[in-house]
Amino acid sequence: MEAPQPKPSRLKKFIRRLLFTLAALVTFVALLVAEEEWRSAHAWNSYKREMEAKGEHFDAARLIPPKVPDDQNFGMTPYFALYFNLPPEILRQPIVTTTKLVNGRYVEETTGNVERGTNLRPVWYDREVKRAPRPLGWNCGMAADLTGWAAAIQGTNADGTAAQITDPAEAATIVLDKMKSCEATLAELQSASQRPYCRFNIPYEEIANPQVIAALMQHLAAVKGVYQVLSLHAEAEMVLGRSEQALKDIEVMFRVDDGLKEEPAIISQLVRYAGAAILLQPVGEGLAEHRWSEAQLGVLQERLQRTDLIASTVLGLYGERDIWSNQMFDRGEVLSGVFPGLFPWGRLEQLNINRMFQATVLPRIDVAAREINPSVSQACDARFQVSEGSGLHAFFQHSIMAKMMLPAFSRVAQKTAFAQSEVDMAMISCALERYRLAEGRYPDALNDLVPRFAARLPHDIINGQPMKYRRTEDGRFVLYSVGWNEKDDGGIVAATKTKPPRQDVLQGDWVWEYPGKN
Repeated sequence: MEAPQPKPSRLKKFIRRLLFTLAALVTFVALLVAEEEWRSAHAWNSYKREMEAKGEHFDAARLIPPKVPDDQNFGMTPYFALYFNLPPEILRQPIVTTTKLVNGRYVEETTGNVERGTNLRPVWYDREVKRAPRPLGWNCGMAADLTGWAAAIQGTNADGTAAQITDPAEAATIVLDKMKSCEATLAELQSASQRPYCRFNIPYEEIANPQVIAALMQHLAAVKGVYQVLSLHAEAEMVLGRSEQALKDIEVMFRVDDGLKEEPAIISQLVRYAGAAILLQPVGEGLAEHRWSEAQLGVLQERLQRTDLIASTVLGLYGERDIWSNQMFDRGEVLSGVFPGLFPWGRLEQLNINRMFQATVLPRIDVAAREINPSVSQACDARFQVSEGSGLHAFFQHSIMAKMMLPAFSRVAQKTAFAQSEVDMAMISCALERYRLAEGRYPDALNDLVPRFAARLPHDIINGQPMKYRRTEDGRFVLYSVGWNEKDDGGIVAATKTKPPRQDVLQGDWVWEYPGKN
């Protein structure tokens, strides 16, 4: 007779049931995650096919500027080439940021970030140079303060004293003497600018690598330094009557612009806007002082007419979507690293950020009409606010990442419109100066420039209407766009209440104003 089997204790029964329930729950969750991942991927792929059928493209390769031979590439002259020295051992080196307590203060230290080049501006701009002037600029009617620069430079003498300088020519000589330390680099850039191509060799195919992003940011800082040094160098040369040398400095800046215009990143285009304003400082001052010859004005006018910031901005916006955002989603990096719990819905987040990009970012810039209308941008802002909803709404609608990323683009259209208007007004001003050289006065109307002095004139980017223009009693003129408020304020520039005041680009008109004398 077999002995009776002991009955399992209640505790063991409970544990078995609990394990079975947990296993069933895990299986259910796994199936749910798999189903949601499939649903997300299906929705994204369906949207992508639908948009591609309408002519939209999502491949990143189309946005990356083609490779050119290094020996024909201005962007690979030795000064710039250092920033793109990214051998495999550097690419594999991680960038790590740690926070340490030093003398009672928390300090961030970065390791693994490789400094590849030298920013040109600090080469001549000593830290000991105090009170270096920073005027508002030509577009606010202010010339470069060369006498202020000269005084700041002389303040670095051993005794710390500086003579009173009032002669612009003397000030220009002091500034140029201070800049002799970078003459070799300027000569290199000027010589290399004759090469037929300009491509800054950022490896966009490796954009996920922190070292590539570091190289991008470092070369942009160097580019801005080149603009700043060349602009001041050109202004000093012009004061000394060497307008041809000043023009060569400006032409080098235009070649730098050639490289930036093909970079599919908004940060590159923002630096390009800043560079354009710096470049226009000596151009505007030369026009105000009537220092440019007919031939030089023709060179400047032709180059300004070819400076298209609008198309490059749209390229940058697509780059943000297809090189940065979509590729991060494709690699599963965005949500898995930031919001792991949202991972099953990653493709839905990607779908919604692309939909909102199409509905609220791209419509702000009308490339075909060459217009950036503020009312359209405001409508896009309102559309985005309705679409994104509250935080809880965004969670259930899978638009958290859209809510985080897309607002950064809301000001891009306005910045583009302002920068392009600056360039357009500079181009028209060159044509006006050519008319004055030929006729002894400025024309009564802008249409008088066509076709002899300009084949066509750019319209106001805000509304597609002609730029506002009138002659003034002092023999000058006023040229302006109605600006972001879409209202003709009579050519009045609005100023902020900050100290020092800055131009309020959201109010008033965007005006071409001649700087005063040095």
